[in-house]
This record gives sequence, C-alpha cells and structure tokens, in this order.
Amino acid sequence: FARLDARKAEIRRAELREAFCAMFTYARTNRIDMILLSGDVFDRDFATRETLSLMLREFQMTECPIIIAPGNHDCVTPGSIWAKPIFPQNVHIFRSPKVEKFSFDELGVDVYGYAFVSPEMTDCPLSGTHADDTKKINLLCAHGEIGVPLSRYCPISRALISEFGADYAALGHIHNAPATEQIGNTLVSYCGCPEGRAFDEIGIKGAVLCEINKEGGRADIRLKRIRFSRRRYENEAVDCTGAETLSEIEEKIGSLIREKAYGEDTLLRTVLQGSVSPSLIVDVNALRARFPQLFFLEVRDETLPAINPQDFENDRTVRGEFYRTLAAQMESGTPEERKIAAMALRYGLSAIAGENIREI
Repeated sequence: FARLDARKAEIRRAELREAFCAMFTYARTNRIDMILLSGDVFDRDFATRETLSLMLREFQMTECPIIIAPGNHDCVTPGSIWAKPIFPQNVHIFRSPKVEKFSFDELGVDVYGYAFVSPEMTDCPLSGTHADDTKKINLLCAHGEIGVPLSRYCPISRALISEFGADYAALGHIHNAPATEQIGNTLVSYCGCPEGRAFDEIGIKGAVLCEINKEGGRADIRLKRIRFSRRRYENEAVDCTGAETLSEIEEKIGSLIREKAYGEDTLLRTVLQGSVSPSLIVDVNALRARFPQLFFLEVRDETLPAINPQDFENDRTVRGEFYRTLAAQMESGTPEERKIAAMALRYGLSAIAGENIREI
C-alpha cells in the first residue's frame, strides 16, 4: 500500500485482515464442511505476531477441517510458520514436495496436495500420481501454474490434471483468477486473492464456494464466487482526444466513474490517452482532488499534443523554431525522451502564448 498516504495505508492493512476474518466467519455461519487454502497465505515465510495471532484465532474458532498447501511465497522451510507446532488439530498442512493425502472418511473425501519447500518448483509433483479411490470425492489442493511449461512455480500441464483424476482442483498462485476450466473429469478453479493490494490485482476479490455431490462415480459440482474484498482496484484508459481544457478531461473521467458505478470502495488508476491541445498541460494532482467519492485515484498522463507539422514548419517565429527543435526527439527518441519532449512543447507553447504555467 505504498502508493497511499499513511492513514489510508493503515485502513487498507486493517481491511486485508478483515477480509480474512470475514471468510472464516462465513464458513462458520454457513456450516462449511472444509476450507482449502492453496498457498501464499503470507507474502513471506514469516509473519508479524499480530497477524499470526489473528490467523490462529480464526483457525481455533473454526471446527471444520482446514487444509493448507504452502506456495512459493510462504514455502515450508526450517523455522517457517508452517513448520511450527502451533496449529490446532483441525488444521492439516502439506509439508512435502511430493503428493500426499489427507482422508476425511466422515465426509467421504480425500484431499491431495503438496508443498513448496523453496521459492521455486520447476517440476510438477503430480507426474506419475493419481487419486486412489474413485468412489470418494477427490480434491486437489495445490499451488502452481497451468499451461506454462517453463514456469518456475510448479508447471502443471492439463494432461497431468486429467491423468490425476481429481473431481475438483482448488488451485492457488494466480491472483486475478481466470475462468473455471473443465479438464477431463476434473473441474479446475483458481480462487484468486481475497483482497486486492495493488493495481495488478484488479476487480472484486473473494473465495470460491464449492458444492460437490458424488454418486455412481460422477461428481456434480457447483461453484460460486463470494466477495470478501472490502475494496477493489481498477485500471481504466480514458480517451481524451480533442480535449482543449482540463475541465473536458475531468468530465471524461467523471463520465467513466458514473458509468462503471465506481465509488468509495474503489481505488482507480486512469491512464489518459489520445491527442489533446498542444498548449494543454494536464495537472494530474488537480484531477485527483476533484473526485473525492473514490477511496483513491491515480491519474497517469499519456496524452500527446495534437500537432499539425505544417502549422509549424513554415513558421519563422520563435514558436516555429521551438517546435522544430523538439520535433526530432518527439518522433524518433526513446519513449521517455518522447514524453519529455512532448511535455516541453506544451510548457513552451503555453509560455509563448502568455498563459500561466503551474508546476505539476
């Protein structure tokens, strides 16, 4: 939460913990039979005393089995959280890089999984393994990447998923969950993360509620995504082509916010694009201040000055000379050089026109 001010960063840290607690409250209230955590419960293999205490409290208050498959960020190492003898009896943790099984005969369920024991796993432990009892509900709780053969974070092929023969694969690692996928007889779903933390974790976040009934060797599975995130991160491009004033850009951003119904629960990044008046200087700080209804607004200016070269090439005043000095850099420089040259042109043309230039 480094982009936020101190007050809002502390709010977000509290909300991250609240999302975790909300999931367990939901599980207890709705009498959920089992909770699967598919890795990266923590960003590292250690946690603060406060965070660990919160997690253990939720585990102890929850009676159903909790199964954990540690991932690349919170891998099982000597002295790591998962190696400590601090967990209640209902918590079952995979601690081996090889496939293991926890059986819950009262539920008719076998849960298979493995653990990362280092930050990388270049071979998939599923190779050569399969579910033992097809009459049971067979679950795979695992961390890895499907369809990325060279992944350093457990490359899981679709063939291995199909051959293993689980009814449902509850996967972790991908924070922006892709669509649920049927692979052979296995329904595969990534849960995503329960609370977005930056603009690379966009959208509403939460957990997957899975209802499974199995008769005659065939599982009937229904999935539902439950929102637990307190807020959402969103990225939006805003076409500002033709804008001549800051008010016009403000209206375009406002129209987007109203159309998408973004509000106090939203952290929004807007990327301004298109060609605008050469003398328009986009004051991103002023724009941010005009939308207090959002929890946070970031404005990135990627607009370019709308220039007709013919208007300047034959201009023998200082205005034309100024343009010609910057033209080569705007056309053939690096992206950063083009950006700086375009901004210099805007400031220069505004100054030449006698407009008030504000530092932004």
